Parts: sequence; C-alpha cells; structure tokens
Amino acid sequence: SGSVPVVFSLLSDWFDDEERNAASSGFTAMMGAGIILGQVFAGWTGPTAGWRYSFLASGTITILLAVVTMICLREPIRGGKEKVLQKMIASGTRYDKKLTWSQFASSMTRNSSNFLLMIQGFFCNIPWGMMFVFLNDFLSQEKGLTVSDATFVVAVFGFGCAAGGIFGGYLGGLANRANRSYLPLFMSLTTYLGILPFLALLNDPTYTQASWKPCLYAFAGGCLASMPSVNVRPCIINCNPPEIRGAALTAANLVINAARGTGAFFLTSMMTMWGIDRQSGFNVLIIVFWTITAIQLAVLAKTLPADQEQMLTELATYADSKIALANGYGSISVDEDNHSELESQCCDNTVDDDRTIYSIETLSTSFDAVAARSSLKFIGSSLTETGSFICSPCGAKNRSKRPPLDSLAE
Repeated sequence: SGSVPVVFSLLSDWFDDEERNAASSGFTAMMGAGIILGQVFAGWTGPTAGWRYSFLASGTITILLAVVTMICLREPIRGGKEKVLQKMIASGTRYDKKLTWSQFASSMTRNSSNFLLMIQGFFCNIPWGMMFVFLNDFLSQEKGLTVSDATFVVAVFGFGCAAGGIFGGYLGGLANRANRSYLPLFMSLTTYLGILPFLALLNDPTYTQASWKPCLYAFAGGCLASMPSVNVRPCIINCNPPEIRGAALTAANLVINAARGTGAFFLTSMMTMWGIDRQSGFNVLIIVFWTITAIQLAVLAKTLPADQEQMLTELATYADSKIALANGYGSISVDEDNHSELESQCCDNTVDDDRTIYSIETLSTSFDAVAARSSLKFIGSSLTETGSFICSPCGAKNRSKRPPLDSLAE
C-alpha cells in the first residue's frame, strides 16, 4: 500500500493528461486482479498446503519484483509531461516547487474536487471492503455453492474487475478528451449501474452452483463497479500540481483502506445490533453507499473542470515567470552597484537555490557576458589560491591571510 501513491505520482510524470486514464487503469486493474486472485490462490492451496503457503509465495514474488523495479526503473523529470511546463523544462529550468503543510491543507480543504474525490472514495469502498472479506463465504454458505464453485465465481468477479479497469480507463480517457465534465458523469453512471448485477448475484434464487448465471452477474458487477474506480486517481492527478500529487494520492489511499476496513465492520455491526442477515446487509450497504457515491461524482462534473483549469493556469504562470527571469538575466540593464551585487550573487555558493534564480544550475545554462565574466573570475581566483597553497611552504599561513573567494569575485 505504501508504494501505490508513489506509483501514481510517477505515472503522472510518465504520461500526459490524455494518457493517464489508460495508464492508471492498467495499474489499478492489476491491483484489483491481484487482490481477487490472491483470495483464489489461497482458497485452492490452503486446504492442502496450509494457510502459510500463500503468504510465502506472495511475499517471495513481491520481494523479487521489488528488486527488479529498483534496478530497472528510472525516475522521470518532475512535471515533464505537463504541456504548460514543457517549454520551461526545455529551456533548462527545472520545476522546483516543494510541498509545504499549508499548501497540502489548502488543497484538501479549498479544492472542491479534492474534497469530493476523498469523500466519494470513502463511500464507494465500504461495499468493496465488505465483498473482499465476505463474498466467498456468502456464496458458499448463504447461496449453497461448494467452496470450489464459490471460489470460481469470485475468480470470475476478479477477471471482471480487471476487464472493467482496462475498459474503464480507455472509455474514461475518451470521455475526458471529449469534455472534462463527461468523465465524472461517466463515473457516476457506471457506479449506479454497477449496483444491478450485484443485486442479482445476491438475490437470484435459481442457481446453486457456478453456472452461467452467477458467473455473468459476477463478471458484469466487477466490470461496471471497477470502471469509476480506475478513473479516480487520474482525476486527483489532473487537479493538483506536481508537488502536491504524491501527498494527495497518499491521502486518497488512506481513505480507501480505511473504508475497506469499515465495510466489514459495518456489516458485522448491522448483523449484531439489528439482527439482520448477511444478505440483507449486503443489499443495504451496496444500494445506499454506491447511490451516494454516484451523486457525489455527478457533482464532481461541475467542480473538476474548473479546478483543473485553475491548476493549469497556475502552472503556466509559474513557467512564464521562470522563463522571463531566465531570459531577463542576460538583458536586464543595471547600474554599477546593481551589477556588482548581481556578480556577487552569481558567485556566492551560499545563496539558497530555492530563493534565487541565480543558482548554480541557472548559471551553468546562461551564457551572457555577466555570467561568463563572473565564472572566469571565480575559476581564476580558485586556481590562484590552490597554486599558492601547494607551492608555498607557508601555504596554510599565507592562505589564512588572503581574502575569501567571494571578495575576490567582487
């Protein structure tokens, strides 16, 4: 779980806003398929090999893939796929804004899309958590399927989740390219439609084995319910600047995990406190929470385009200011006092890179007369001092009497 926000943040720097839905859907589909297939693997191997075997196999594969990732993966340029930043990055100026706690708090409270995405993530994942924990047991106990048949239906459900993740990302990308408001509406519609096949799977009394009916219900339910989920994280990415995305995705991941744990708690609490059966609890939680989620996503259709446009405008303003400062550095007209001050800033290694445009990186990419003269003077004074120290027997004593390099550069 700890790597999930980092992966989505990296995806935002590998893919532009038109490709992020497809890229994110592939990763999300694999996560969902892994959860379901892990349950299937444990169900098949547990009775013969013991419950420890599934943990051993999963942990071994995860460690091996982590090593491969560490060796093969290369970190992308931060903000490199934002169209409004590409001109700035091509000019040699990096995107160096850093996250602060006040920025994060502001983005979570003042950005309406962030707030809606976090809240809907909680409501949406309560039924998911309930299904991850109890669906297999429900099919084998309440519906009368054998353990192997119930495991097979859950496996079909997992394949439906994977298919829904892939197709949902593709269709979500098409909707986003057509109109930014269409993506939340697509998510809202598929959330609501996803209720129907699950109700059929829970309430159809005509099947007692893994026939085509429960398999169709499970596949359709997993497919439809996964379509909105794979598009949530691209929405978070698209309405937050690069320095906030990782933290926002981490917050969303915490909300999702908390909701999944809460789903199982809600169901057992309803059964204990109100004496309802598990089938009724399934029906109530799915209908209530996914209906609320669909309404929240419909409201998101109004806020997401505005918040995304505001974010892009702020990035464009930042990029223009950085480009203007970089270009104006060689052409600005200054008097002698300001000229000396400028030279001292260029040669002073103690100047904080985050507080001035005249950083070492900027200096190395600026080829105007002031930068060249300052660089040559600094290099010459450094060589002079080094040579004197080596050749003179009293180098250390003489070196202490010479003025510092900053004064020579002036």
